[in-house]
Amino acid sequence: MNHRSISSAPYGITEPDSAHTILEGIKRKAASTDLYYRLMGAAPTQHHGTSLQRMLEDEQRHWQQLTDLYMSMTGTQPSFHPERIEVSTYLEGLHKGYEKELAGYEHFRIACLNARHQEAYDVLMNACMDGWAHAKQLNSLAGELSRITSEDYGPAPYVINIDEATVNNEAFRKAIWTGRHLQVTLMSIKPGEEIGLEIHPYLDQFLRLEQGNGVVKMGDRQDLLTFEKVVSTDDAIIIPAGTWHNLINTGQEPIKLYSIYAPPQHPHGTVHQTKADAEAAEAGMEGNGYTY
Repeated sequence: MNHRSISSAPYGITEPDSAHTILEGIKRKAASTDLYYRLMGAAPTQHHGTSLQRMLEDEQRHWQQLTDLYMSMTGTQPSFHPERIEVSTYLEGLHKGYEKELAGYEHFRIACLNARHQEAYDVLMNACMDGWAHAKQLNSLAGELSRITSEDYGPAPYVINIDEATVNNEAFRKAIWTGRHLQVTLMSIKPGEEIGLEIHPYLDQFLRLEQGNGVVKMGDRQDLLTFEKVVSTDDAIIIPAGTWHNLINTGQEPIKLYSIYAPPQHPHGTVHQTKADAEAAEAGMEGNGYTY
């Protein structure tokens, strides 16, 4: 394809449609740069952090190249209100980044087809190709995160961003580390749902809410729960051995929590996608040493 050089046109002569397309591209790069910067701070592994930093640097480079292109076409600095891509979890950020990159790929692909100058074509094509590469990378990172939080890594040494893993978990109960003397599980309790009244005769339990609101009830007898407290994000709940207890979600969003049992409570690798799954497992495990 033959493209005229931008420098062959008199400086300051604008092409309104092209300038608008470039400005939209600048806004996209500014938004994704901000998103990747925030995601870097929540990256669960070094690989995730390094990948996001590389993409952030790519976006900054494209942002600058598009800005230079816009100024060469219009003779003015681009003016815009930066978009903030709102996300509540790291995984949601990866998904939204993926969607934005695919949309950006299409934006720059069409812009390439309409480019009249070689310099513009080169800048737009580079942004287009990196958009496709970034979308693939974000999809890969999301898949890797799902694998990270879907395995039981006990009893091997293990490090995890527990806040992110907890908030990203969608299963009712999932064991992520089971050792001889301790177990860590994640839980997601839907609005209006509850853990269910239960007792652990021989173990203590620690719960910490990373998201959501509810009511915790405890007592020495199943029919006499004398302890009741409202709980919310960042609250910890300590349940002594031999105490009847229940946690009820009274809020409008899922309760996301992690639980530490000492000693372990559930079989290694336990995953209950729903409360019904947990109840079925409870019925099947009665008499096998596990008291839910």
